Amino acid sequence: MSEHPTEQGQRHSGTEGNLQVNQAATVLIAGGTGLIGQRLKQLFEKKGYTVLVLTRRPKANHEVFWDPSNGKIDLEKLAAVQCIINLCGENIGAARWTASRKAALIKSRVEPAVFLASILDKLPALNYYIGASGVNCYAAEPGVVYHESAPYGPDFLSTVVQAWEKAHQEILKQVKGSVLRIAMVLTPQGGALAAMKRPIAMGIGSAIGSGEQMSPWIHIDDLCELMIFSFEKQLEGTYNALAANNSNSDLTKTIAQLLHKPLWAPKVPAFALKLLLGERAFLVLTNLKASNQKLIQTGFSFKYPDLKQALKPLLTKS
Repeated sequence: MSEHPTEQGQRHSGTEGNLQVNQAATVLIAGGTGLIGQRLKQLFEKKGYTVLVLTRRPKANHEVFWDPSNGKIDLEKLAAVQCIINLCGENIGAARWTASRKAALIKSRVEPAVFLASILDKLPALNYYIGASGVNCYAAEPGVVYHESAPYGPDFLSTVVQAWEKAHQEILKQVKGSVLRIAMVLTPQGGALAAMKRPIAMGIGSAIGSGEQMSPWIHIDDLCELMIFSFEKQLEGTYNALAANNSNSDLTKTIAQLLHKPLWAPKVPAFALKLLLGERAFLVLTNLKASNQKLIQTGFSFKYPDLKQALKPLLTKS
């Protein structure tokens, strides 16, 4: 994805590059009802921010109605919003990638961003935007470490990310912000970690495919802290959001070690996984190694840069 310099017409406030953000500011999270959004809300509020969450079915005071499919939103509560964080997008691995599912995955990402772009002039206090994206957007050739300047790959996930980021850029033409290409997020419940943990906990876990394929990852707390950091430091551009790259074998062995479970089953052959999951097997068979150097150069530091260190609090009670 090409980097976009500050464009005429963007709204700014404060000192460029290192804005001292008012920590009584109001932050709006789109797609904020999931695990990442809930944790992000907690950490923002811990720092003194007010957090609002967009949802089709508001039930609490901090929840604000919207329906991007039909172009509806309750603007009355949004006058003080200084930052929007857009996490919208259906779970990429939740179902087989049929033609209709592929269309839904793209629509669930593009449609909310396009709608947000259309209402920015109605948000007078807004000065920053963060768009979530995916690090699985490169060609994923073995031996290559991918930086943000690399072109999109030819596969379906790359197509999703390209459409997603194009929609984000319509917002970034109007307001300062960044796009975070997020790696596999390690979370205490759900997500990829739960899927890997389940068979290992049952004593039937094993590596997948060759086991040598690399996977970029990030701990959920580091991801949320990165979003806060991006707003407070007013980062601009596109960033690979990952702490490290580890092989599937590394992930499997470390989980088993922390759960005190043996690994005796043979590796799951790639062809068997493709039969089971279809094209979706791409998610766990792709050999991708990405760089986080651009992110580190901003001054951001990871609390969990090591795999075992990141997994331990997620898999053990003490």
